[in-house]
Amino acid sequence: MHVVMLSDLETAGGAAVAASRLADGLVESGVDVTRVVSKRDGQVHRWKTQELHVEHGLPSRFARRIVSDALGDELHQQAIRRELARELRVLQPDIINIHNIHGADWSPEILQTCLEVAPVVWTLHDMWSFTGRCAYNYSCPKFLTGCDADCPTPREYPALAPDRIQPAWEKRRKLFAAHPEVCAVAPSQWLARTAQSGFWSEHRVEVIPYGLNLETFAPLDRAQSRRELGLTTSGPVLLVSAMDFTDRRKGLDLLAAAIESFAGERLTLLTMGKGTFSIPGAEVVHLGLITDERRQRCAYSAADLLVHPARADNLPNVLLEAMACGTPTLTFSVGGMPDAVRPGVTGWLADEVSAPALETTLRTALASVAGNVNLRESCRAVAEAEYSLPIQAQRYRALFSELLAA
Repeated sequence: MHVVMLSDLETAGGAAVAASRLADGLVESGVDVTRVVSKRDGQVHRWKTQELHVEHGLPSRFARRIVSDALGDELHQQAIRRELARELRVLQPDIINIHNIHGADWSPEILQTCLEVAPVVWTLHDMWSFTGRCAYNYSCPKFLTGCDADCPTPREYPALAPDRIQPAWEKRRKLFAAHPEVCAVAPSQWLARTAQSGFWSEHRVEVIPYGLNLETFAPLDRAQSRRELGLTTSGPVLLVSAMDFTDRRKGLDLLAAAIESFAGERLTLLTMGKGTFSIPGAEVVHLGLITDERRQRCAYSAADLLVHPARADNLPNVLLEAMACGTPTLTFSVGGMPDAVRPGVTGWLADEVSAPALETTLRTALASVAGNVNLRESCRAVAEAEYSLPIQAQRYRALFSELLAA
């Protein structure tokens, strides 16, 4: 079986990391995998990689003056689809698996190009495929009835000019209505339900959680991990991880407000990600953005718990990585988080997206840690039973085989 996986980036960012792990699992199971990406990372991988990069631009200064931004973008998308069609005719895949594409500014209409070559499975990492532009709607219901210029978050990633949001939503609506044969995979129950309440309502949507290498992510001795990271505290250690701490969705402001009341309680906050900050009430130790999985494993193992204060999220890699390392998670009961974070088994859930709710739940969690409540074994057991890479790869391969047989 030859599978072509489309994504914006090869290995940078949460969705690309998840796609890369799936690619590894499929290769290990005997599938021939080719990644088609807008920007390759230059590293050697077990899969093959083709870069699909088309410069955005019009041929002359005169053309740029008389052509609108919307028309210029449409011409660019047509060029991308022509290049993709040529690439796919050469590759001749049995199945095409679409992942995140909005980081490359690729249009959802590449779906039509793919369907001319092979059956398509679209792996959803967020809501972008069935909204006018946003990856997460928070509480906005417009994706159900019609996204428009009154979008509450037009400048958030992936940004789009307000006057172009309604046409983008309408294009997606028509696209998915015209192709009910396309199957989607959602990593969480929440994303599957939400997708089927929108444009994916007439489509098959399977839930297949992310998988990860459980040899790479496994518990290390906590005391030794803290020594390796230079931590000398005898108090509780919290870990917070995000690609960019300035991203409002990640909820660092909520965590900061919740932790301020812990002043004088010897609380250490360990961070992995871009950006530095200080929080009254905690000693903050910045590790920076870490891509080395051995050092990530060390950070997870050093912490008493991972705090993931995101206002909205699907099934973040960090939750599964922490769980595999035996570290429980505290997060809000939103999105796909409750799939993995189970009170008394793999962590704690705050019932409201607010700093007070986060503070209350954090005090409960720290009291459990102080009382020697140990969730390390149950975290690891859930990871082994549900989130191993072979399990994910086998389920994808079974789905691909079923579609090919049909």
